[in-house]
Amino acid sequence: MRQYHSIKQQAPNALLLFHLGDFYELFYEDAVTAARELEITLTSRNKEKGQPIPMCGVPAHSAEGYIARLVQKGYRVALCEQMEDPRFAKKLVKRELTRIITPGTATEPGLLRSHENNYLAAVMREGGNAGVAHVDVSTGEFRVTETAAAEAAALLDTLNAREVLVPAGTPPVESAAGGSRCHTELDGWVFDPDYGGRILREHFKLLSLDGCGFAGKKLATAAAGAILHYLRETQRSALDHVERPSYYDRSQAMVLDAVTVRNLELVEPLFTADLGGGRESTLLSLLDETVTGMGGRLLRRRLLRPSVERAEIEARLDAVEEITRDPIGRAELRKSLEGVLDLERLLAKATIGTAGPREVLG
Repeated sequence: MRQYHSIKQQAPNALLLFHLGDFYELFYEDAVTAARELEITLTSRNKEKGQPIPMCGVPAHSAEGYIARLVQKGYRVALCEQMEDPRFAKKLVKRELTRIITPGTATEPGLLRSHENNYLAAVMREGGNAGVAHVDVSTGEFRVTETAAAEAAALLDTLNAREVLVPAGTPPVESAAGGSRCHTELDGWVFDPDYGGRILREHFKLLSLDGCGFAGKKLATAAAGAILHYLRETQRSALDHVERPSYYDRSQAMVLDAVTVRNLELVEPLFTADLGGGRESTLLSLLDETVTGMGGRLLRRRLLRPSVERAEIEARLDAVEEITRDPIGRAELRKSLEGVLDLERLLAKATIGTAGPREVLG
């Protein structure tokens, strides 16, 4: 158990799945929690020594489903993998912590909706202002802005951020719509603008962040740096698919608060299915005829952030007019797109190292 304790220290706030043979095993309090949440049998080892250690396990070949259930309940899950074939190990099999899966960093299909982004956000507040950064690890999108601190909650609601990073000791950013939100506290120094600027320049090989729109934006730099720090800590792999962070001004689009989005039923129904609601009653379901996940996510983003730039609006209308005038060409284009995989998410999984044979060969 010495190896287990050594690796557990690297992820004290996560449920550690320890790869042993054909199973992922959990021990101590992790086992008690997992057995309760997954409704699996809790056993113990070392009974003969009078110091039983609680344990439970799940088959390695079907672990993804169990991991998805734990993450959906708000838990962080750390994966400890065997780094060599046990048959050829001379002593103890070498194991390493390879990844920490959280609600905001998930790339597993069971945790994602094809037509929705899975955002991890970070918020750095100071005075009456706030820097808000968000990234979708499953696609690589990375954007940052600054806004009034009072508007940060509404912005996170619009993004539907799955997880929010905040400095330790600061209050959480509660949902303006009244729902719950997963928060993760990081040490205050992680949100230092100087540290954030340095790791952003190092990672993206930049001499300056001015080209990203960060000039004079200390809060935005701090939030973006915190996200990159967290991704390095949890993914333990290359992050080459993550785009350079780009700064955007909220005034470039119509600002829709969470209450407006809900009352207009843009993406979520106002009532539950048993009261006559359902996703088919939303504006998005009425408009969404896309055949790829990439197109569906783009449509959702445009619906939640309507453009106010006349040139951009007219360009979109011209594109719609052109394609509606050519029904044959539109049908052929649609048929071609039906065979296109979700390239954004496939590239992300390949980069992180979680792509399976079926996805690579497909």
